[in-house]
Amino acid sequence: MLSKILYRRPSASSPLAIATVAIALLSALLSGVSPVLAEGETFESIDNIKATARAFLSSHDEVQGQASTTVSIGNIDTRLTLPVCGTPLEAFLPSGAKVQGKTTIGVRCQTPRPWTLYVPAKVASFSQVLATNTPLQRGHLISAEDVSLQTKDSSSLNRAYLSDPEDAIGKVLKRNLARNALLTSAVLAEPHIINKGQQVDLQAGSHGLQVSVTAIALSGGAVGEKIRVKNLSSSKIVEGTILASGTVRAD
Repeated sequence: MLSKILYRRPSASSPLAIATVAIALLSALLSGVSPVLAEGETFESIDNIKATARAFLSSHDEVQGQASTTVSIGNIDTRLTLPVCGTPLEAFLPSGAKVQGKTTIGVRCQTPRPWTLYVPAKVASFSQVLATNTPLQRGHLISAEDVSLQTKDSSSLNRAYLSDPEDAIGKVLKRNLARNALLTSAVLAEPHIINKGQQVDLQAGSHGLQVSVTAIALSGGAVGEKIRVKNLSSSKIVEGTILASGTVRAD
């Protein structure tokens, strides 16, 4: 805490008062204490500093007009004594600082007695995100009962999240998920419509001429994936792409 020496402006007709003030000032300078005037000296309002930072963030392009977004300003030490600014305070985004999430806003005074203060702040954007209702195991086929929408601060999410249940229902989990875990496209896969050892129709040909033969799938797969199949007629192994109909088209 800074120590302060309060003094009153001396009367011109009082040599003793002038001498007293001079001694006090000299003592303050020698001891490293900053003297503060009791008359004619005021300090910048903490509330004004906070309001300047809040107004800057609220009017920023990344915040203005966005629904479900809140701006909060962190605490400033109430013992702070910055000289009152003779002009309106200016706010700015320090180099490297971001607008979303936890951030820092600079507030400065550019009068002949300039100062700059860095104020902690947070911008929270709330969104509906898809989360699990119960713990789910790897390989589980997602149903409507497994998931629900929850309100989360999306500025704190570091991965792409899903917000539409239809993007998850009918998909298969790639790994185990705990209760209330957020669902992302990275943890979901299309379900296998062909299983290893299953008999499938293998299509081949082009230019309108299609030939279909029976084959055995050597691995399982989902729509759009490539698998190897064995032609039962020729015993030849070929690679093909799984179609939505469950047919394999030879590449």
